[in-house]
Amino acid sequence: MIWLGLWGRNENVRLDLPHGRKLILCLGLAVGCLLGGCRSAPRKSDAVAPVFFPQPPETPRLQFLKSFAGPADLGVAGPGRLEKFVLGDAEPTQGIVTPYGLALYDGKLYVCDVGQRRVAVLNLTQRSFGYLTEDRRLVNPVNIFIEEDGTKYVADPTVGAVFVFNESDTLQTILGKDLQIRPIDVAVHGPYCYVTDFAGNRVVVLDKVTGREIRRIGTAGDGDTQFKLISDLTFGPDGDLYVTDKLQARIFQFDPSGTLKRTVGRLGDHIDELVRPKGIAVDNAQRIWVVDAGVSLSPSPWSTEVAKIYDAQGRLLLFFGGPGHEPGTMNLPAKIVLDRRHVDLFRPYAVPGANLEFLVLVSNQYGPNKISVYGFGEFPVPKESADRHAAAAAAARPAGPSLNADDELLQRTQAVAELYYQSMEHYRAGRLAEARAGFVKVIASGLIPPPMERTLRGYLQDIDSRLARSRGTKP
Repeated sequence: MIWLGLWGRNENVRLDLPHGRKLILCLGLAVGCLLGGCRSAPRKSDAVAPVFFPQPPETPRLQFLKSFAGPADLGVAGPGRLEKFVLGDAEPTQGIVTPYGLALYDGKLYVCDVGQRRVAVLNLTQRSFGYLTEDRRLVNPVNIFIEEDGTKYVADPTVGAVFVFNESDTLQTILGKDLQIRPIDVAVHGPYCYVTDFAGNRVVVLDKVTGREIRRIGTAGDGDTQFKLISDLTFGPDGDLYVTDKLQARIFQFDPSGTLKRTVGRLGDHIDELVRPKGIAVDNAQRIWVVDAGVSLSPSPWSTEVAKIYDAQGRLLLFFGGPGHEPGTMNLPAKIVLDRRHVDLFRPYAVPGANLEFLVLVSNQYGPNKISVYGFGEFPVPKESADRHAAAAAAARPAGPSLNADDELLQRTQAVAELYYQSMEHYRAGRLAEARAGFVKVIASGLIPPPMERTLRGYLQDIDSRLARSRGTKP
């Protein structure tokens, strides 16, 4: 039995269904909400429906605002015809390939691109694209943290150190290179630099100036209160340290002294559980925001490529995203960052009358939406928009028998869901022929909602185009 308290409603939603019947609910309702029927509104002039979470008729708390994948999303113009004639074709500017860590500072979006092994810098005000440094001692930047004075800390697990750059992006020092650590994430709190050490499965605390090791937090092992596969970290407003463990699917919360207070979450495919948590953030109300990048062993869309929000007591409030290539969806999310200082830059992308409190940025390692930006706040929803979403949700429900269907339909639904997730794995791994065959069978089953079918047909078009290019033929 699970209770999900959604913002904006006076009642709670109770989910108390047999496992097989949960699958029909997942495919017919949750997948329909998460994967389909949503398109972005990047400019007010675009006559496209905005993407809300949760969708109307629920009270929206988040709106998808904008995504970035490279210079084109900044409006960076290419060379003109005369320039091309005089200078020839310039080498194209590479966009973001495989992002992980990110940070916003002074109108600039810093992205750790593990695909290029560089830190990309998107200047949102000057609309320019570049890189943090050309210093090749920085080999594999995975995560970045920026202090209020502009000092930047970049975790490099390959080098086994944290690179520190000043406000002018000049390398100042390298921390921890003699400690035999593999930093995965980094955050600065007070005079100390905290890193999650992949080699030792602990949090290592360094003096942020000298790099001297101060202490270690947590222990490695197989116990419920020990780290098994440490990932990301962040600090809450009260100074508590939050750390994710991908293998245990838990969030560890330590007090400022380094004493474990509690864990949040557990491994599973229920709506309040996690599969592979990575990036984490905590807002001023002590709500915990975490991305779940895993694909559940059973086909449960609320545990697959989503971001989840827990309250200060560790109770699930809301989840958003979901797998797909549509605006607002996620594709192997890695990092989540909250930002209050750059809200004004993104107000033009919000619906008229929206009251944005802060931004939510999520990095996606695959798919077209490399960096997705959402706005958290209050949103006026026109009645016609609510009616349209309600009609879309009704149309997305599976045709035929209701949730009291016989076991044969349940088995068919479960098999189709399993095939969908297998095909997605093939698609991400580049096994295009296998992915195509699976997607075709999923569509032909007639058990998926129309929005999800449109998403899969988009995948098929991409696969056909890529296969044609590999054969040297026209798609």
